[in-house]
Amino acid sequence: MPKSPETPLTTFVADPDALLPLGVRVAGLGLGSVDYINDTIVLDDRAGALFDLPAHQPIFRRELHDRIHPDERPAVEARVAAMLSPGQPDFIDVVHRVVTRDGSERWLSARKQVSFDGGSNGMPRRPVKGLVAIMDMTAHKTTERQVNDLMQEMNHRLKNLLTVVQSIARMTARSGPIEEFLPRFNARMAALSHNQDLLVSRGAGGVALDALVKEQLEPFTGGTDCRVTIEGPALPLKFEAIQPIGLALHELATNATKHGALSTQGGCLEVAWRVTDGRLALSWTETGGPPVTAPARKGFGSTVLQGMIGGALEAEVDLDYRPEGLHWSVTCDICRVCEAAAT
Repeated sequence: MPKSPETPLTTFVADPDALLPLGVRVAGLGLGSVDYINDTIVLDDRAGALFDLPAHQPIFRRELHDRIHPDERPAVEARVAAMLSPGQPDFIDVVHRVVTRDGSERWLSARKQVSFDGGSNGMPRRPVKGLVAIMDMTAHKTTERQVNDLMQEMNHRLKNLLTVVQSIARMTARSGPIEEFLPRFNARMAALSHNQDLLVSRGAGGVALDALVKEQLEPFTGGTDCRVTIEGPALPLKFEAIQPIGLALHELATNATKHGALSTQGGCLEVAWRVTDGRLALSWTETGGPPVTAPARKGFGSTVLQGMIGGALEAEVDLDYRPEGLHWSVTCDICRVCEAAAT
């Protein structure tokens, strides 16, 4: 198939037919002319590049079909064979992968159309000529796969979140009088909402531990409070770690505001973390508040601070009701919490 000559833009006004070659190039179409009598095809430059085959010279159709991915080749060849049978539709649309000489794959969309002779001496009509138009669909298929992967991840995360909500509802209902259920449950849902807002606002950049600490403390401290110290290296958190750590911080902040260091002007809170030998140590230390005594029974807060976070992160948890102030610490492998190993 001869190369299309370059056409001056000024020609289009006088000759609209001159738009066709440019339209083919702009659309990224590759073309091929098929000779079914000799079982050959001639590809233009674009089609040759897409199939990784020579252009502007006859090649056997088998060479082109051999480029089709083995998983899709039988189905494509069956569709072509049906098209070449008299009485069937004279065109087909197929989408398939091709494998180039270096082993790389690309997705192609192809429309094939055939013309038949008139038949003679009682012989059936034969396919004679054909045209194939080809478009690269690799970018589209890549996006399609990414969207599908994203939907699968969203479904997984939503199911996990619903499981957390159900667990919170059950434990909140068991941990106090029924008349206190709604305000406590709503507060804990707000903590989950803060975590989700943080995830969305940070996007692909992920959520850092310091940002999560500040987000959960902000409703209690107003965002700036000289009584609070936050210290530790930058740690991008895994999604699976955000909810348990966020809920634990919410419970600690709620308790500190009602009964602990944040309930008085003289109290102090330090939230700190460090990474040593592949292990994360996260601590919450209160001082200067009212004297601390251990609760008579374990409630929802204790369950979150010990059982939930310990199980979710496979962590060692210490909850110490020191007289001078509550101390809570978590130690776990950094890979349970962080997207990348800290240095």
